[in-house]
Amino acid sequence: MKRKKPAGRPLIEQVNMEAIEDFCRQIYYCDPSTAMHAEHVADLMAGLASQMGMDSDEINLAYMVGVVHDVGKIKTPENILTKPGRLTPAEFKIMRLHAADGAAMLSGVDGVDPIVGIMRHHHERWDGTGYPDGLAREEIPLFSRMLALCDAFDAMTASRCYRTPVPLGECVREIWRNAGSQFDPVIAAVFIEFIRERFGYSMDGGE
Repeated sequence: MKRKKPAGRPLIEQVNMEAIEDFCRQIYYCDPSTAMHAEHVADLMAGLASQMGMDSDEINLAYMVGVVHDVGKIKTPENILTKPGRLTPAEFKIMRLHAADGAAMLSGVDGVDPIVGIMRHHHERWDGTGYPDGLAREEIPLFSRMLALCDAFDAMTASRCYRTPVPLGECVREIWRNAGSQFDPVIAAVFIEFIRERFGYSMDGGE
């Protein structure tokens, strides 16, 4: 999926990194597992952006989005954020607020306009059944569609107190199953190719 940078794409030029880092310290100090997740997602975002043929500015933006995408969890009650088990439907409803909360929090930081919309919409789904706004297909920002894949992949492969990590092969199959419903099918195909190259995975060669 090699691509040219669309004319007029807004990229970060001057960001108040001190404010960004302060947000990250707050949430990631309270929940180290979220910090590790953010680092993994940022790395995946940069790799996927490179796989898609993006330029260095876009790759940097992709990485930064990965780092900050969960800062809205600052507002999530700690008993929900660090719960050692699956969330109840009521708890999950509260957890879902983090995407909009993070966008609102960063909206007051200089230079991060491109990030705000990406953060808000990284839990939208290709079929329009996601949140917070029920956007569908290309209505969802490109980087949000990328972030949905990287976020889901790391969530599946990470160890949780209530389950073991999902094997790489099953993760890939899950992404294929949800391409065209949860995920942008074109980006999903590129992401799987990226995973194949990154981890040496083969659809025909097992795990």
